[in-house]
Parts: sequence; structure tokens; C-alpha cells
Amino acid sequence: MSHDFDAFYQGEPLAPGLRHNGIPWDIGRPQPVLAGLDFHGEVLDVGCGLGDNAAFVAGQGHEVTAIDSSPTVIAQAAQRFPDNGVHFAVADATDLAGYAARFDTVLSCALFHCLDGTDRIRHLHALRRATRPGAILHLLTFSDQVRDGLPAPFPQSEQDVRKPLSDNGWTITDFTEGTLIANGATMVAFFDAVGRSATQWPELPCWLVRAARE
Repeated sequence: MSHDFDAFYQGEPLAPGLRHNGIPWDIGRPQPVLAGLDFHGEVLDVGCGLGDNAAFVAGQGHEVTAIDSSPTVIAQAAQRFPDNGVHFAVADATDLAGYAARFDTVLSCALFHCLDGTDRIRHLHALRRATRPGAILHLLTFSDQVRDGLPAPFPQSEQDVRKPLSDNGWTITDFTEGTLIANGATMVAFFDAVGRSATQWPELPCWLVRAARE
């Protein structure tokens, strides 16, 4: 990754010159789009952040392991959700050592666009190693579409997402447009950069992809 997310969770700016005024993806609740996804068996939430999505999936009766590379945010997530049964752990999403052939469903939400090209391939291979045959991957990543005049940061074209998946052991079964909600109060610099007035809960365009492990 090109950004130090552990330092960011400790209050450092995500990039030089940007003021840290909160976590843009901390909306205090799970992403609404998760309600339409199918989960089965043992679930991995990879790049879990503060844990709201993992807690939502666990609340549906699933066994959930939620991992992030940031020790700081894993500690915060475990403190935020101490009694819901989610197993929070520090792990590298491009390696996932110790999780071989374990999971039936994977949620990768707002992680893929944070990885460079090489790490995306490593990430997809790591997910294959960590899942059982026939496992389902739900991948949500920012798109290059524009919604109500608002683009997403870290935009990915459809081919940017389709090709790595198809070339690395994942069969795409559904590929649609969706949105991820952000905390607009933390994104003043972004709104200024795109010439838009800030809104409290902006809906940022994303690709919503369902893929099956080959």
C-alpha cells in the first residue's frame, strides 16, 4: 500500500499536506449495501477497519474473522465490538498466512482500490489460499463512474477490476454499480478538489462484484 494506514488511525495525515480530521469510512454503522449480499459458512472480512461491517455479518449468525494490517484499528475495533463474537486479528491482506482453506465467504470492502497493481494480484492469490473450493468473494471498490456529479477517490475502471479477478482464479458471477457511504465531515479537501459542496453522508460510486473461487 502507498499509505501508512496505521499512522492514519493514530491521527497522522493520510498524505502530506492533508489535515487529519477524522476517518472518512467511519460512518458509525455498516455499509447499507451489505444488506443485499449473500453470506454463508465461515466469513472473512479482509481490511475490516473499525469493524462495523464484520459486526453486521456476525449479527446474521455467521462466524466472522475480521483482519486488518493496522494494529491500531484492530484494537479499536475489538474495543468497539467486544461482545459480538467477531475474531479481530492483525494480518497482511496480501499474504493471509495461517488461514489456509478456512473461509466460505469473503468480504473485501474498500480495500482493493488502496492496493497497487502487484499487491492486488498478491491479495487475490492470498484469498484463494484462505478459502475453500466454491467460496464466494464480495468485492466492493471505488469505480470511475460519477454519481450525482460526485466522483470517487482512487477510481477504478471496470477492466481494472474484472481482469485481475478473471486472471487469478475468480469467476465473476455478478458485476454491478453501487455506492459506498462516506463521512463527509472528514472530506473537506476532497470536496474542494472536485469543486463540490460538502454533504454529510456522500454516496460514492463503487463496483459491487460477486465472484466464485475456481
